[in-house]
Amino acid sequence: MKIPNISGAINLKLLHCYNCESLVELPCLNHLASLAELLLYGCSSLKKLPQVPCHFCSLNLSETGIEEVPDSIKNLHKLETLLLGKPQVKKVSIKLEFLRKLDLSGCPITELRFDSLCNLQHLNMSGSAVKNVSIKLESLRYLHLSGCPMVELLSELPPYLEVLSVNDSKSLEKVSFADQNLNQFRSFENEFCRNPKFLMQFRNCFNLNQESTKNIEANAMLKIESLAKEWATTYARKNFRDYPQSLICCFPGNEILANNFKYRSLNSSLSLKIAPNGGSGSRFLVFAICLVANLAHRHYFLDRLFNCEYQLTAAGGGNGGSGCENFISKISFGSLFKLDTYMGYHVFILSSTDMVIEDKNYEEASFNFYIGHLDLNAAEGGFMELERCGVHVFYVDKKSDTDATEKRVAGNKRSFSHDGKEGDGGLKRLK
Repeated sequence: MKIPNISGAINLKLLHCYNCESLVELPCLNHLASLAELLLYGCSSLKKLPQVPCHFCSLNLSETGIEEVPDSIKNLHKLETLLLGKPQVKKVSIKLEFLRKLDLSGCPITELRFDSLCNLQHLNMSGSAVKNVSIKLESLRYLHLSGCPMVELLSELPPYLEVLSVNDSKSLEKVSFADQNLNQFRSFENEFCRNPKFLMQFRNCFNLNQESTKNIEANAMLKIESLAKEWATTYARKNFRDYPQSLICCFPGNEILANNFKYRSLNSSLSLKIAPNGGSGSRFLVFAICLVANLAHRHYFLDRLFNCEYQLTAAGGGNGGSGCENFISKISFGSLFKLDTYMGYHVFILSSTDMVIEDKNYEEASFNFYIGHLDLNAAEGGFMELERCGVHVFYVDKKSDTDATEKRVAGNKRSFSHDGKEGDGGLKRLK
């Protein structure tokens, strides 16, 4: 099937050929100066991309029969979104300066060459045939590699990466991170930081070696420390609690490392002592938690909900006295409409703005954890108990937004330990 002659349709703005499986050819569209949107999703018989106007901002070629993105696409100098999900594309060589989103999910592509993609923020290669990935795109915010047959993920990941999804990559053995800037999430008002959740997902990657899981856990803790400082800075803002933010890290395993989580328990609860505030100024407590659950017999989850109930006791308050305060924090993946399959033990590292507390001379904290779930394989539903749990406390000095802004540049040049103390030589590479 061919589209009728539209050479005279100079005012045509939209051309949608959604799921037109019999479409084999499109005429040249270059003369359609008003054309703003071209949708070719599902045109599985279409093998060749026609010439299109150079002012296009978005192009959807998902599930088409196109095997090669032509060099002529470089003339689309305003293109910001290019969707190539599940086509037959085997070769991509892109030189698009303003491209912000690129979807190559499900492509049989084994190699990807980047050139002049300095503004790319969202890259999806999930389900592709890519075997080796080394990312050096400084502007990248979202990276999806789930299901790729890669063995190594050697990533000089950009400092502002918000989502790293590498689920179900069963051949993945090695993950390493380059040096990370502790101020990587330093501006939530930035247009790149609209996502309320920072995710690092390695679900069902059971071939990861021990050194790699240590790297993932350590990298998550560095990110939480950076977020903790930003959260504490913005705590006084009127809408701080209205738009909660969280970090969720997930990977296979059944251990909690002592060097990241001093306080650990072999069940769903623990208590710890809060370090005395030796300084003269006010401070915040920011909690990072680590949970271990065996999901072997509960494979299917809708919207995993991590519940944290904790009580803080101030000096002299006593159990049940006026010095005790109770808090509840709930962290969710938020995938209400997506079924995820978990197999075996997994470690979850979590923190959120609900876990930022202004210190009122607290001396003790008691925690209870559980996972709320909708389990399609179990009739009882309810909550799942945990195998292990751990807590780390970040102590953050109270600063105003103005103070934080003035000291931000200087802060980029310093390093901090996991206890919030100033270091002496910058962050170490995580190998």
